[in-house]
Amino acid sequence: MAKKKAKKKEWLNLNKAIVFLLILALFVILKTAFTPQKTELMEEAEIVLNTLTHGYTKVSVVQSNELIEEKIRNLGKMDYNEAKSILGVESDFCIFFEDATGSLVRIDDTSPGIGSNKIYINGEPCR
Repeated sequence: MAKKKAKKKEWLNLNKAIVFLLILALFVILKTAFTPQKTELMEEAEIVLNTLTHGYTKVSVVQSNELIEEKIRNLGKMDYNEAKSILGVESDFCIFFEDATGSLVRIDDTSPGIGSNKIYINGEPCR
């Protein structure tokens, strides 16, 4: 019986507990460091996407999972600052469309996207 108690005490050794806690803390720190954090830019991208895809907004371009070309054209004709205000974002943006293979889809052979000319898509300014 004395041997069993000695083994239990050895397993609950303070040094082992400290090492275990340090390893656990290191794991938590590494996981936190390598987990991507949501940036302000990502949050604004979600805002733009939600605004464009929900049918209750003035600039919604999707209805029944289909793009409405007329609304896309209207958005493209809109003043950039007005569109930025309606979309509710402060950063520059560019809205562009890709097909299932990742190729750029142009609406009516216009510029590659709708938004800021400071942003380039395939080497061309967005607007």
